[in-house]
Amino acid sequence: MPEILDLIEAAQHGNERAMETLIRQFEPLIIKKSCLFGKLDEDCRQHLTLEFILAVQNFDLKRFEK
Repeated sequence: MPEILDLIEAAQHGNERAMETLIRQFEPLIIKKSCLFGKLDEDCRQHLTLEFILAVQNFDLKRFEK
């Protein structure tokens, strides 16, 4: 979990590589949720990827401080 939090923090500070890593890690879930009737809906995948990026940017890291 700390690794993910580190990646989120880096992504929130503009580190594109960190954001790409997060997207890659969650891409199987994004793809799974983008399939309708057994077929990938590319528009849905793009929308969910954008929503994922927004969620990372808005994630409150302070809730996980020790």
